Amino acid sequence: MANDVMTTIWDNGTVFQRTAERFWLERLCGLPVGREGVDNGPTATQGVALLRLDGHRYEGAQLVPEQVEESPMSLVCRWRVGDTAVRLTTTWTGDAATGVVSRRDTLTNSGTRPVVVSRCLARVAFPPGRYECYTQASLWCGESQGAWNPLHTGLRQSHRSGRSAEGGTPYLAVRLAGAAQGIAFHVLPRGNWTIRVSPVADGCDRPFAVVELGLADENLNRTLRPRETFELPEILCQPLPGGEAHLGAPALHRYLLTHHYQSAKPQAAVIYNTWFDQCHMLEVPRLRTQLVAAKEMGCEVFVVDAGWYGAGEGDWGAQSGDWRERPKDAFCGRMGAFADEVRAAGLGFGLWMEPERFGSQAPLRAKHPEWFIPVGTEARLDLTKPPAWRWLRAEIARLVETYRLVWLKIDFNFRVDDDDSGAELSGYTAAWYRMLDDVRAAYPDVLFEGCASGGHRADLEMMRHFDNFFLSDTTNPTDVLRITQGSWLRLPPGRIGRWPVLRGVEHAVCDYGRTVRDSAPLTLVPADVGRRVESVSLDVALVTAMPGMLGISGDIAGLTVAQRARVAEAIAFFKTWRRFITGAVGHLLTPPEPIECREGWIAFQLQKPDADESLIFVYRLGNAGGAPLLRPMGLKPARRYQLRWGFGATAKDGGVVDGATLARDGLRLQESGVWQEQAAVCVIRPARAVRIMAQKRLTASLQTAQKRQKSRS
Repeated sequence: MANDVMTTIWDNGTVFQRTAERFWLERLCGLPVGREGVDNGPTATQGVALLRLDGHRYEGAQLVPEQVEESPMSLVCRWRVGDTAVRLTTTWTGDAATGVVSRRDTLTNSGTRPVVVSRCLARVAFPPGRYECYTQASLWCGESQGAWNPLHTGLRQSHRSGRSAEGGTPYLAVRLAGAAQGIAFHVLPRGNWTIRVSPVADGCDRPFAVVELGLADENLNRTLRPRETFELPEILCQPLPGGEAHLGAPALHRYLLTHHYQSAKPQAAVIYNTWFDQCHMLEVPRLRTQLVAAKEMGCEVFVVDAGWYGAGEGDWGAQSGDWRERPKDAFCGRMGAFADEVRAAGLGFGLWMEPERFGSQAPLRAKHPEWFIPVGTEARLDLTKPPAWRWLRAEIARLVETYRLVWLKIDFNFRVDDDDSGAELSGYTAAWYRMLDDVRAAYPDVLFEGCASGGHRADLEMMRHFDNFFLSDTTNPTDVLRITQGSWLRLPPGRIGRWPVLRGVEHAVCDYGRTVRDSAPLTLVPADVGRRVESVSLDVALVTAMPGMLGISGDIAGLTVAQRARVAEAIAFFKTWRRFITGAVGHLLTPPEPIECREGWIAFQLQKPDADESLIFVYRLGNAGGAPLLRPMGLKPARRYQLRWGFGATAKDGGVVDGATLARDGLRLQESGVWQEQAAVCVIRPARAVRIMAQKRLTASLQTAQKRQKSRS
């Protein structure tokens, strides 16, 4: 390698510089890195990584590039770490279409003796300035709640052990205060993760902002054996247009659909889940009434949630890990017969389990104590032990095959330990991912749903190993909308599951000027599994659940005939669009607000990358005020579009308008007449495509009429 500076420039604004002795980033996703394009700040700002091996710290000039390989929009650099036998390989891959940059790191011990790794973080140092950081808090029924804050004394973002999106999410955005440019980082966890930003002064007015992120290092003490390679978490970097976190969402979704979900299931069945009816109290006669209602509404799978299992004594938590049926209640050992009833009704059968958690009365703990790691009164299997891994893999297979499942909901309702092995759960997590991949490959017709007390494992890496992931345990529509806003900053919309949870109350509260008996029935929705409920418009509950993978829960058998019919209409509308929704990118047409904000307008746009069509979901909350100017994104200026208000609206035809006018003037909500209700869906299609579809429907109708005429004659 020559001593001259060699420059690599990518189309997405990423620039690498290198000499024989050094390698550094000059720009990342369009933002400057280092100081004036040179990696010459304080030592704590230099280089692309920070390592600690055998108790020694390595950074900056101690990372010596040995080999650099380039191809279009890809670069691989192999580093010697000080005078050790360890080699760090960083692989950078850019995507010109979205501006996203992927970084993957591996450590290899090329020596003959073990090396202990206690830190290996990716590093990016931004030049001196006054910075703001966007991070997300994430609590039960309040996931993905973010805000911008000034960077003063630094910040550290992490999660609660084993639940990768509880406490905080693996997401960070950074910008200069008031700047119209920014960058977001996504860690794809392979165990516990950490993100930290440190202001590092250098005798000037403003400090550098040093971002370090990757595998958590609080308890890291990982032995790297000779010739062993250790894979670290992938990191995605993306530009933020206008410096706003929500404006980066569409490019991220497009990238994920192209690179992460090419082979994912194209759509999911509409399910009914038993949980929000009576939770774990399963009564077969009542379930049969829900089955009748589910079929009537158009549900395709009936999922029995927690409460069916445990052959011993105790509650459902203590029985976790005993996946035999309860002998004295629930199905009394005859769940297979009920599954047959479900299939006879024309629906598939699904089941809930929590495979990683073992309660105090799980028989396997007494039979094989050597397989377990205690976590308080509970325990988890050590999946790094092959016999334990094989047992759990076989148990999942047994349930799928015994009950002929088409849906398996996999939950995670506890926190694992701090991992005394020193691996920060990286070994356990890798084994868990491998199991999920194995069972999905073995049972391609089964949809595997992820859940962790709601969305507490909803991260980009975990979602690659499930077919969908549950948004949150709150089903209150306003909560769901606010959580959706934050989740879309880091997750693909069509892979997130959410349910309208419905319970009808008839003849309970009077409308003004009417008797109780003459008043319209109420629709109640819970905020969680407790008694916090509120009355909402049925359409609001239904439209809130549509921009993702739709399921239903609650007491649907208790709804009125009219309410059931409306739910059936919503499901039919969703089925028409579900394949589109699963593969769509999302635009947040209104910026995220905290979950405490219960008023205003919220709007989302879903757009298929390879189809010039959009769905726009609009919601009016309490004290909304005047309608905002909602400008659809990604339309072709010269093309004419047909607007049609679909489900939830009273006015159906929105007219024909060209893309430039629609992008400039937006949707005229107040003039459309749709806002007798509080939620609606607008369908935007090229006008020519609408005419072609109408002609096809007319032709099909004429052909059907002709066939009927011939049969009569």
